[in-house]
Amino acid sequence: MIIYLIPIIGKGLKIEYAPSPKEKYLNDRTSFDAYIEYTHSDKSKGIIAIEVKYTEKEYSLKKDSKEAKDIDNEKGRYYFITEKCGIYKPNVIDKLKTDLFRQIWRNHLLVESILYEDKDKFKHAHSFIFYPNDNEHFTHVEKEYSEMLINNSDNKFGLVTFENFIEKCKKYCPDKEFEKWIDYLQERYIIQWK
Repeated sequence: MIIYLIPIIGKGLKIEYAPSPKEKYLNDRTSFDAYIEYTHSDKSKGIIAIEVKYTEKEYSLKKDSKEAKDIDNEKGRYYFITEKCGIYKPNVIDKLKTDLFRQIWRNHLLVESILYEDKDKFKHAHSFIFYPNDNEHFTHVEKEYSEMLINNSDNKFGLVTFENFIEKCKKYCPDKEFEKWIDYLQERYIIQWK
């Protein structure tokens, strides 16, 4: 998957962003590492949500935690948004709730909750996870998670390796100043971790 991201610094780009009031969206502390608002080619507004992972894998829920209660609450926001967003195949919620998929599902649901609740403002929403090639967990999970989606042809969800993203940035680099930023990303996210 090729992604072309040329965010405009300012109002349209936020780091460590959680929409508020939280009760309107997922009613928890889920946030994005990066949040970008953009104008689509059809002149409507869209959202790109990015989560960055390094070595993370699935994780277990703590019994009786708020997250465990939220995940199992059939009248709660997770179930409501999963049903209303219309992107998931029927009867997949039990699989989405598992340790393997829950983190991806929550991040994807947060961007879908913004699209649902702010439909007068946004028409498009995309959730991407950036990770290093060496993290086999996300390579494995991408295929299975994508199979639970009704249709991902509009790129509502995707996993992108740091290496692929940096390669595409270099290929479409507009100028020398941008090249410095790409070199920084390569040093920080690829070379430093080898």
